[in-house]
Amino acid sequence: GCGFSRQAFASMRLARPRTTRRLLSQLPAPWEATYAASTRAELLAAYEAWAPTYDADSVGSFGYAAPGAAALALERHVADASAAVVLDAGAGTGQVGEHLSRLGFSHVLGVDLSAPMLRIAATKGCYRELLRGDLADRTLLPPGSLDAVVCVGTLTPNHVEDGATLHTWLEWLRPGGVICASIRDDFWEGSPLPNACQRLQEEGLWTLVEETESARYTPLVNDVAFRVRTWRKAVDCLASGST
Repeated sequence: GCGFSRQAFASMRLARPRTTRRLLSQLPAPWEATYAASTRAELLAAYEAWAPTYDADSVGSFGYAAPGAAALALERHVADASAAVVLDAGAGTGQVGEHLSRLGFSHVLGVDLSAPMLRIAATKGCYRELLRGDLADRTLLPPGSLDAVVCVGTLTPNHVEDGATLHTWLEWLRPGGVICASIRDDFWEGSPLPNACQRLQEEGLWTLVEETESARYTPLVNDVAFRVRTWRKAVDCLASGST
């Protein structure tokens, strides 16, 4: 989904030679424009153009495995799926929401910047609410209003790759809540995310509670791999301020 943060493009301009060129060489064609975009307008245009065939392409043609894997990981770390208030950060066309609904999650909020993608998500009936918004905007949701955040295809180039946005998500979580994110191995290794995540752990704001084995991300077209990582917010953490 189009989980844009304002910080992403500034950092992406620096990372493009090292990270994005390598990613583009391994991507199915429809994904290329979302990683190659250099402005917010280009990113939104790429998702608008892709929205009508996104599900058929990503799942049907590419075998996109991350949505289902992330939903299952979230289920392992949420005590009561039917009661949990969950944010699908970068909801896109609602693929994660579909998996969550099958697992019994019924209080799911989807946020994305792409209105065409959200219109498709709305037809699936698996979200309590859908919002068009910037996931880096601290005012988007009230502090302590969520039990969990699930994030698929959003911690990635041109989307979210900075510690400040992760800190914002922690503010929205209740103490003891979880953030569950799928992240491509090649991006994780070449991005600021590992240091940002480690810094949040060193500051006592969250703890990594699970990291899945590496698995194929789009198994029908290439060998690109991903993992799902789950962090739990400290029970005494207010996560105010910025990182």
